[in-house]
Amino acid sequence: MLVAAKAAFPNMTIIKNNGDPVGYAGNINYMFQKAKTDVVSYLQSDMVVCLEYDKKLEAHIADNRILCSTRVEPPLHCPNDNNVTFVQRFGFDPAEFKYEDFLRFAEANKDTNKLTNYFFAPFTLYRQLWNDIGGHDVSFKKSREDSDIALRFALKGVEFKQCWDAIVYHFTCTSSRGIEWWKPENQERDKHRMELDHVELDRFVKKWNTFIHPTCPQEVEGLVKQMPEMLNKIVVTNPPIDETKLTIL
Repeated sequence: MLVAAKAAFPNMTIIKNNGDPVGYAGNINYMFQKAKTDVVSYLQSDMVVCLEYDKKLEAHIADNRILCSTRVEPPLHCPNDNNVTFVQRFGFDPAEFKYEDFLRFAEANKDTNKLTNYFFAPFTLYRQLWNDIGGHDVSFKKSREDSDIALRFALKGVEFKQCWDAIVYHFTCTSSRGIEWWKPENQERDKHRMELDHVELDRFVKKWNTFIHPTCPQEVEGLVKQMPEMLNKIVVTNPPIDETKLTIL
């Protein structure tokens, strides 16, 4: 499917992994490494963007800012809207996706002036911001890489802004938990995922001596006073990706 789409998007680069999995965090780092533009926008594979998504983000971009788009999700985690997410069912999977309905909803609910504090995917930022801290810490193989990098960005004084006009539909964890993860017959697989998440949470606490997923730099000021050594962990150095195991299409 992606190879066929390349005819319509000739600038698209498709990377096929022929060897050991690079991992979620490593994949994102590699994307930033290979990006040719100053601004990079990251989306997960189970997300669909609203119309003029890039233009809406461009209106809010700033040097020391990470933009996080607003997600619309089916009622799998939360039954109702909350302070960061719209909850509407436009499909649990692409086969039943009501694309036009989603577009109308996004247009009707956009707020071009609303910027709130939060950090999650999808996010958009100047590539240099990412590279300055070394990107994701790839020791987080299954999860918690987002909380780790949010903490490191906050320690560096970078602001997080969720924009409420750049809206995406998120099929909700399909890229991380698998297709139809919510069904009873798949709960054993999801139980294993949660066990792995506990491993990553332990890794986070061992690294930072606490757990926090900050939404702004001000939230970490008290921690820095208690543990000033945290500032020494902002930048990570990851092992290089073996490009001989990749095929560029």
